Amino acid sequence: MLKAIIIDDEKHVREGLQLLGSWMEFGIDTVLEARDGEEAIMLIKKHRPEIIFTDMQMPKRDGISLLKWIAESELEAITIVVSGHDDFKYMRNAIYYKSFDYILKPIDPDLLHETLERAVEKWKEETLHKRSSGDMETIPFLSDVPSSNMQKIAEYLRVHYQQDITLQEMADRFFMSREHISRKFKQEYQETITDYVTRIRMEKAKELLANQSLKIYEIAYHIGYQNEKYFSKVYKKLFGITPNEYRNTLMK
Repeated sequence: MLKAIIIDDEKHVREGLQLLGSWMEFGIDTVLEARDGEEAIMLIKKHRPEIIFTDMQMPKRDGISLLKWIAESELEAITIVVSGHDDFKYMRNAIYYKSFDYILKPIDPDLLHETLERAVEKWKEETLHKRSSGDMETIPFLSDVPSSNMQKIAEYLRVHYQQDITLQEMADRFFMSREHISRKFKQEYQETITDYVTRIRMEKAKELLANQSLKIYEIAYHIGYQNEKYFSKVYKKLFGITPNEYRNTLMK
C-alpha cells in the first residue's frame, strides 16, 4: 500500500482533500497531514510517503522551500502543488522542482480524482523503471499496490461468504467503484467475485458433508443457499457429482 501527505496551513483544506480523495481506490491506505513545511519534513522523513500534496504559501517553511528540499533529498515521491494563487512565481518553481501538477483552489473533485490517478500511475512507472534498472533498494513491490486492496476484499468474502453480498455493497465498503473492483479482482484471482464466493461455499459444503448427521438442506442453508435443489445443481456443476453422491463416496 501507498502513503500520501497533505501539507497546508488551512485545516479546512486538509480535511477537504481527505474527504474528496479516492485514496483507497488507488492503493493509498495512509494519508498524513502537516500544517507547514517544517512539520511536513519531519513526517516525510519518518513515513516516506509516495504522493505529496503541498500548498505554496505557508508559515515557517513555504512550499517553494519544501519542494527544493524534496528535490535535493531525491525522494521516491510524486509532488502535487495545491495553491490558491495563480502566480507565475509559484508555477515556475513548481516546474523547476519537477512537481507533477499544479491544482488551484477551490479544488474540483473530478480534477483531484484524475490527478491522483495519474500521479499513482506515474509513481508506478518510475518505480518499475528503477526496478528494471536494478535500483531496488527501499522500493515496494508494485504487485503489492493493487493486490493489497483485492486481498482485503478476498478476506472479507471468505469471512462473509454466507451472505448475499452485492458489488455495490463492496464498492461502498472499500471506497472503490464497482467497475474497478470487478476488473481488478478478476485480474488478481482469475475469477469473478461471484465464482470466488461460490467456490468458498462449495469447499465449505464439502467439509460439512462429512458430518453424516447434517441434512443436505441444512448444509445448503448454512453456506448461504435457501434452495436445496439449486445448491445441489451448483455443487454438481463444480465437482461433477451431487452432494449426496459425494457423501456416499465418504461412506465406502
